Amino acid sequence: MPRQIKVNVPTVDEMMPEDFKKHMLEAYKEFLLAFRSLIDEQVKKIDEIEKGEKRKVIKKIEID
Repeated sequence: MPRQIKVNVPTVDEMMPEDFKKHMLEAYKEFLLAFRSLIDEQVKKIDEIEKGEKRKVIKKIEID
């Protein structure tokens, strides 16, 4: 009859120190907040264009 040997291999989560996990979570949150600010700015620009507040004025300049 064959013998069985059980080996418990730790998961990646178990191998990472708590400080590392906390730092990575905070860094990920900061990344998402920064990306959200980019999106918010673009939405604001679109809103201004739709309202007609930010129309480009083209002037014809005569050159002699």
